[in-house]
Amino acid sequence: MTLNSYNLNVKGAAISEDVLKEQETRNILFPNQQEEVAQIAVDIGGSLAKVVYFSRSPDAPGGRLNFVKFETQKIDDCVDYIYKVLYDVYHGQIPVEKRVIKATGGGAHKYYDLFREKLGVTMQREDEMECLITGLNFLVRQIPYEVFTYDERRTEAMQFESMPTELFPYLLVNIGSGVSILKVTSDETYERISGTSLGGGTLWGLLSLLTEAKDYDEMLELSQLGDNKNVDMLVGDIYGGDYPKIGLKGSAIASSFGKVFKTPLEERKTKFKPEDISRSLLYLVSNNIGQIAYLNAQAHGIQRIYFSGFFIRGHPITMNTLSYAINFWSKGKIMALFLRHEGYLGAMGAFLRHAPKRSRLRSFTENFTRIEKISGTSVGAVGSSLDQFPTALTTFPLLANPARYKPDTTDLKSSALQLYWINLLDKNLGDLADMAMQWRKGTDTKSRASSFEAMYREHLERLRREPNVYGALSIRSLLDLREQCLREMGFYDIFENVKKQENNAALEGLPKALRRIDAMDEDAKIDALIGDVLAGNMYDWGSTSVFEMLRKGELDFQTAQLKVGRPPQFNQLPALKRRLMEGPPYKKAVIFVDNSGADILLGIIPFARYLLEKGTDVMLAANTNPSVNDITVGELREILDRMSNFDEKVYSAWKDGRLTAVGTGSGSPCLDFSRVSEELSEACQDVDFVVVEGMGRAIHTNFYAKFKVDTLKIAVFKNPQVARELGAAMYDAICLYEIAGSPQRSK
Repeated sequence: MTLNSYNLNVKGAAISEDVLKEQETRNILFPNQQEEVAQIAVDIGGSLAKVVYFSRSPDAPGGRLNFVKFETQKIDDCVDYIYKVLYDVYHGQIPVEKRVIKATGGGAHKYYDLFREKLGVTMQREDEMECLITGLNFLVRQIPYEVFTYDERRTEAMQFESMPTELFPYLLVNIGSGVSILKVTSDETYERISGTSLGGGTLWGLLSLLTEAKDYDEMLELSQLGDNKNVDMLVGDIYGGDYPKIGLKGSAIASSFGKVFKTPLEERKTKFKPEDISRSLLYLVSNNIGQIAYLNAQAHGIQRIYFSGFFIRGHPITMNTLSYAINFWSKGKIMALFLRHEGYLGAMGAFLRHAPKRSRLRSFTENFTRIEKISGTSVGAVGSSLDQFPTALTTFPLLANPARYKPDTTDLKSSALQLYWINLLDKNLGDLADMAMQWRKGTDTKSRASSFEAMYREHLERLRREPNVYGALSIRSLLDLREQCLREMGFYDIFENVKKQENNAALEGLPKALRRIDAMDEDAKIDALIGDVLAGNMYDWGSTSVFEMLRKGELDFQTAQLKVGRPPQFNQLPALKRRLMEGPPYKKAVIFVDNSGADILLGIIPFARYLLEKGTDVMLAANTNPSVNDITVGELREILDRMSNFDEKVYSAWKDGRLTAVGTGSGSPCLDFSRVSEELSEACQDVDFVVVEGMGRAIHTNFYAKFKVDTLKIAVFKNPQVARELGAAMYDAICLYEIAGSPQRSK
């Protein structure tokens, strides 16, 4: 079972046909869903009320954090929604009247009586600033690509930050009607060190007087159309160009609204357009906030400045202006940092006030099946929920430099590569929908398969227009999004039947394969073992190029062996053989395995058996949750339990504990070593040999990863684009043996 399969009753699920706003994807209707709602929090601001609630199904691990927003002027809609969640959806053990809603923001006081009277629950108000900080700390630590910088002078304006190794200290600049600047030094300590009344309220108030704009979104849209040069006096207007002696360009603003004063009174109302005024005012407010934020950072010796608040709303001009101000005054040493979930910081923090601090570090992954934008002008979108893992995730302890680790091999920054991968996955979508329909047939299977296809295709279409709308686009993120869409529609293991058939067939062939290998001398044996691992890795239903051969039964083990090429630049088998034959045995190896069937049973198991014979303990690390035809740790343990009928050596090692199987915490065809299960991390403390197998784990990701111990990366290229990029051909193999501390390949 996967995380999401526990959370949703998908019977009768379908894509909503409701009319959409431009910034939204279609909702999914789950008419039979009955889930326990454990906690609810709400952040009620002047414009938006944001709701965060946690739900889980009874008797199931994990759960889901759900995000919903409402306009504050329609607060009754927010109350009605929470009422339905509590009284119509909730089926837990705690009586509704004993439930507690955590609330923050000004509206937590203004609407306190309304919530209590309509909902009949206890409402506990939490400090707004503390909630903002708690929410930010959680999201920055938990959500990949949460933090980004924005600078339109770069080729790619929106660029994502890695998770910081040290979060504190930082400044949080919260821009609402006014501005508060907080210095945060730990999870427990912060102080308000500055602020200004020149904030969002200033902009909204003046634009309400000077333009016909009715709300903030309309004001932002106006500013996008405007040109501040028609209103502001620039350095070039005074000096005729740049002023290089003091480092000012001619385009720099010398005086906001400086041209208005010099314009005759009778011309002012007609000469200055509302959109130009909007742009000028936005620059005026943003530049001043940016300068004040930098001066405070400088005074306190702080290098990280996060911006949050309703003023930002992911608006490109606002973020670009704040970024320009910070970059200008710091001389490029500091960058303004923004958050994709910035609209939900307060609600997230209030939600976390339910739980003791020590229990807040469970692990979540962002679910993008349903997304929303905080506003129509926002450059990014957020998944409408975070899915909780049953186990906490942590960084793999054997990474050489965790702070510099980046899992993805291929950089999808070019539009040509983005379109290639989006189109490739779109082309293969119908085949996956067919596989889904064959998995477990029911009365609604066809409609759910159709909904999956429509859902994922809609995401691909959005990514064609806005490649980084969900974070940094990568092959891994595209594949993971596809898995999320399958699970969301109840298809959590569509290759289950294929895997069972392939595992049974490969088990029957295992004794013969082992007899063949046992008859060889050690030199030939290692050659054969590595060849079999590579041949087995061809059995990859996740590869578009191999999918059709497998479906038609055109790929057998001998054919797979003949297809695999061995280019010298990727063949370090001689060095591996020398180490295995001449050096002392490794103490303990961990092998990150890939596919079911021939891959695991005719490739990896014989290789693991050889290591066991050499005196090395072996741990097989497999996916915790299903993904295409990758073997899961549950399936792997079942196979090893059956091994007594096929090989006594493997079975004996399994029963003695010298051979173990551990879940990685993942349900992806790729592998992110910054997020592995705590169980795996603890079990790898004494590992001195890491083996990473498969295209998704050793080529799409981790091709450049460096480790503290000796490493073998072994896989077959099954995509022509990636093969060309790395200097290989289709079906070429990599057998990269990297000794700890030696120079390794780099990007």
